[in-house]
Amino acid sequence: MLQSAIVIFLAALVGWLAQRTGLCMVRGVSELLERRPSFLLAILCCGFWYWLIVPFTSREWLPFLANRFDGTIHFILGGLLFGVGAALNKGCSISTISKLASGHFYMFATVVGWIIGWLLLPTLTPPVSYQPLENIDTPSLPALLVIAIGLLFTILKTSATLRKLLFGVIFFGITASTLTLMEPQWSPSQLLKDISYTIYHSESQNWPELERYLILLGLVVGMAFGAKSRLPIKAFEVRAKQIASHLFAGVIMGLGASLALGGNDSQLLIALPAFSPAGVVAIISIILGIAAGLVTRNVYKRRKNKKNRST
Repeated sequence: MLQSAIVIFLAALVGWLAQRTGLCMVRGVSELLERRPSFLLAILCCGFWYWLIVPFTSREWLPFLANRFDGTIHFILGGLLFGVGAALNKGCSISTISKLASGHFYMFATVVGWIIGWLLLPTLTPPVSYQPLENIDTPSLPALLVIAIGLLFTILKTSATLRKLLFGVIFFGITASTLTLMEPQWSPSQLLKDISYTIYHSESQNWPELERYLILLGLVVGMAFGAKSRLPIKAFEVRAKQIASHLFAGVIMGLGASLALGGNDSQLLIALPAFSPAGVVAIISIILGIAAGLVTRNVYKRRKNKKNRST
């Protein structure tokens, strides 16, 4: 009972930190395109704090959390699809929930689209096979050292204002890694995946446990309290075009997450710190997909503005 309460509290703290820092991989890639890589680098390092936390606990090293896989074409395609969908959605997994908690209820369409995407893949394609690798019991210390030095150097090279934000992202990573240690299946994309699989296979007895829904509720509550501004319910307007675009983006994200065995939250907090080749391939592909989506959207906007000025 006490552990469940602690887990829910940590989820609320993760949600609060996500809101206060504006944590979003789409934002990180956008800043990368503007030659400001520090925010994205801090996000990419979030999951690796796990390996620094475990020695200070009574727990043993876990044979890490999720299966490790070879980086096959499925993770490339899945990552690209997820990234393009996230760019269209103007938000990744965590930021979608953040916007929902801030009163932007059109993001429900993204969540519904995500589930549809998860369900569509097994109906449209034959069963996809993956090449599993052995789990690891201990971290790669040289790799952790390189990551830590790179992050520290990047933080020192930034302005004081941005440095404060980056430390907030680091605190998010430490808190999220602690939550992962206590409840490996806490992330929103993992819950949506399990709900989708339960629906697809009609296995009513395998619905996720109540605690996982309470964790998501804690995450949303934390985000609601952490929101710097909230859209009042009375001010919210249902726009068919907006709903349709986010539903479509959600479907693309769901298809990509299904192929890559998880959205960006699962890749960042589980696959990457597990030193999974599939996680590395998926994250790189997600970044490329987001970048392609942002560049395409910016080109479209410029052409549209130019056309409007000429008429």
